[in-house]
Amino acid sequence: MSVKHLFYRLIESYLFIVLLALFAGIVFPAYTVKLAPYSTLFLGTIFFFSALKIDLREINKYLHAKKMLVVVNLSMLIILPIIVYFTALAVVPELAVAFLILAAMPSGMTAPLLSEICGGRQSLALVLTISTSLLAPITVPFMIDLLAGGSVSVGFWDMFLSLAKVIFIPFLLANIIKYFWQSKIKATYYTFKPISIILLGLLITGIVARQSSTIVSNLQDQFFLYLVPLFVLFIILHVLGYATIFWRDHKDRVTTTVCLTYMNFTLAIYLVGEFFTDPNIIIPVVLSVLPWSLLIIPYKYISQKI
Repeated sequence: MSVKHLFYRLIESYLFIVLLALFAGIVFPAYTVKLAPYSTLFLGTIFFFSALKIDLREINKYLHAKKMLVVVNLSMLIILPIIVYFTALAVVPELAVAFLILAAMPSGMTAPLLSEICGGRQSLALVLTISTSLLAPITVPFMIDLLAGGSVSVGFWDMFLSLAKVIFIPFLLANIIKYFWQSKIKATYYTFKPISIILLGLLITGIVARQSSTIVSNLQDQFFLYLVPLFVLFIILHVLGYATIFWRDHKDRVTTTVCLTYMNFTLAIYLVGEFFTDPNIIIPVVLSVLPWSLLIIPYKYISQKI
């Protein structure tokens, strides 16, 4: 493998970029903290690139399956956060808010690709990604305020406006641009992923740098106390995702599992950086990229054997 090819492989790796971002934020906080004020810009740009690749015409294929779409959206954005939060309160109460934030997230923008890899339906994943992402600015602050409002001081409207800025505006802007320059944009698709992952790295670096001393003191003693529950959470999400639409065929259930489990952790990292200072919230959300990146490998194998 050439050095150039290895370089491109690395900058397209979520895991590598996140670990590098953690290192930079912890070791050089005096410099990297200057990135923190640009987190909204970074995430808005990431969502803009993702929205440029979304074809709204795919929605028509699943408009007849209203029951499934309602059940999945309701499960992902309302029911699942409730289950996860109260279960975490009983088992790992210090991580309950972090797990709530992760469970309340919409589908990740890579869900269509991951669904196809695992034997699901890319078109269904795309529909669920669009619907959950556009509902998230309302449901996410509502669920956090409803369930954890007594333990965290985050205003509904402040969070709604922050989410609206990084989801609605980039989504509308991307679709306006696509309307006029669709063919030209397609030719640049190959640049979107590396740019987005680099922006994710910058986003995480700024957030980590802002809380570097607190994060270091907690990571030294509790790294595995964060990591093990996170892996357990993601394994449970796989099971719940597959059971959500039990009446549908295997391909739809695989797709739902991917959409529910491989959430938009980038959005979660942005939220904790903007509104929280507790390391028991920030660290698990940032570390969620580890099970997010690694568990897709065994799940791909399992989904193809079922």
